[in-house]
Amino acid sequence: MNVLKSYLTLSLFLLSLLGYSQTYNTYYGSIVNQFSSDTIHKNLVEFESLGVKEHGTPALTNTLNWLIDQYTNYGYTDIKIDTFNYAAQDDYNLIVTKTGTTYPNTYLIVDGHYDTRSGTGTNDNGSGIVTILEVARLLEDVVTEYSIKFINFSGEEDGLIGSTWYVNNTVMPTNMDIKLVLNIDEVGGVNGLVNSTIVCERDQSSPTAANAASYDFTDTLATCVGLYSNLLTEISYAYSSDYMPFQANEHVITGLFEKNQTTYAHTPNDFLINMDTNYVYEIAQASIGASLYFAVAYEPVGVNENLNPLNVKVYPNPVKDILTVDLGELGVNNTKLRLTNIIGKIVHEETVKNKIEKLSLKNLPSGIYTLTIESETNRYIEKIAHQK
Repeated sequence: MNVLKSYLTLSLFLLSLLGYSQTYNTYYGSIVNQFSSDTIHKNLVEFESLGVKEHGTPALTNTLNWLIDQYTNYGYTDIKIDTFNYAAQDDYNLIVTKTGTTYPNTYLIVDGHYDTRSGTGTNDNGSGIVTILEVARLLEDVVTEYSIKFINFSGEEDGLIGSTWYVNNTVMPTNMDIKLVLNIDEVGGVNGLVNSTIVCERDQSSPTAANAASYDFTDTLATCVGLYSNLLTEISYAYSSDYMPFQANEHVITGLFEKNQTTYAHTPNDFLINMDTNYVYEIAQASIGASLYFAVAYEPVGVNENLNPLNVKVYPNPVKDILTVDLGELGVNNTKLRLTNIIGKIVHEETVKNKIEKLSLKNLPSGIYTLTIESETNRYIEKIAHQK
């Protein structure tokens, strides 16, 4: 494990011990409330109608093309087909990228697999795919600090072939900076049962370097579920899905999986009729809220952001104890200052009273923070490195 990964993992663990609270975000809630049960249901019906999506079948290729059409209709343009060869035939991952404003080269990955085994796989994993599509649909026009990759993997049912290929041939060679992998697999519930709980999965496997950070992110995921859906949560361990190749490369992972586990997975009867669509709607809302939070979405307050002519100065950076913030021409009136840690939790927030403010970071652990200064018409953002 490299030094940066070790440093960030330790920082995240220390941050988790401080217990900063996460609260309902009205802006995030307004986006979550735009989810469409009709769209989700329609996508489930269409996914099922595409047939048995096994390796090398026309149905799998047709599903790939259907996914491309969905993302294109949502307005995405950075859509890439990642081709790999398995069992003497080509197979395809679909990578859709939304670029962040502050950290364009650091990614939240929201992933799930679209291949199936023995049946149409409407639950395993059509439920995950339509959830990811709904997240992508609603976040397309939302400004986020971090970039997002919506990844639709193939080859999962054959042994995580597509995700392993992607990690080995894209993530590792480019040393991709990944904030978090959120895996959504089999979240359709069981028709006839009370499906009121979603399992949030954390990394409890070896290598253990990212385990502490995964615990913290998974707790945060569970909080998002509670804030933006009507579901209860249960914490369990991650296993046997497309986040595991990332885990093996010491990236931070978390995931969602149904509590009432279907008996129809990998059978010809994995149909929509055997699922609980209301459960999928709740999962979608929770996933939208969590993705907004992890990608650090924000509502633009004006046309001007990070304007150097405003003469905002933040120093020293890196900082040891006291951070000085000079508002320059930004002004004091109704200006707010917010400091967030690397997983988006607010560690300090205030309405500024003076043109020059001094923030004490003495009680914060070493790590990377984001300073946001926001007036009625402008927003200034700067990454802060805190070193004890």
